[in-house]
Amino acid sequence: MNVYDYCETVTVELGNWKKKLTLLDNKIATLPCGSKDKMHDNIEELHMVIAEMEDRLYNLEHACPISWRPASDERVGPVTINYEEAAREKVDYDFGG
Repeated sequence: MNVYDYCETVTVELGNWKKKLTLLDNKIATLPCGSKDKMHDNIEELHMVIAEMEDRLYNLEHACPISWRPASDERVGPVTINYEEAAREKVDYDFGG
């Protein structure tokens, strides 16, 4: 598995777990106060896990490569390269003889 696929897979997986834990936290928030008091330590731990996941997702999104291709426009010396436009260009090469 290459780095891009790994980063994308881990980001999606952590994002899904974060959503599930956030839903659980929202369900707990709707419980009566007496029930929440009994689970106070567990609720705080759940909040710490969610915050840690948010941090890891942030790090993945900012540290892992989104794509190996450079930005859509890149300046190389006096030339500006538009990769999207270049990818659409069709060229008919006549090699051989």
